[in-house]
Amino acid sequence: MNRDDKQQIERGIELLKLCQRLQSEKDGIDRPEPSVVDQTKTLDEFARDIGSAISYMAALNKLMPMALRLETLGRKLDEEGKINVVVGADYAEAALGFVLAEHGLG
Repeated sequence: MNRDDKQQIERGIELLKLCQRLQSEKDGIDRPEPSVVDQTKTLDEFARDIGSAISYMAALNKLMPMALRLETLGRKLDEEGKINVVVGADYAEAALGFVLAEHGLG
């Protein structure tokens, strides 16, 4: 994963936090900052949803490099003739399927 990808993920997190701040101002609900425990503020469904979305965005920092490595593995397996990836299919999914099947998990 390159630096720009990480910056885009961080930007997405910033935008989610901004969304919560703006919504809090609009509806007059004092919500805690995402991922901050503050018993004096309202942790409603909207705040929980924003927190979950931020967690998913942050997970991309780990998941994107794994997906890229699986794609590289899929291309190698395809070149070796161990898998056949058709147009429109995903190398990463094909590689994962191959590895799982090789270990009796597919």
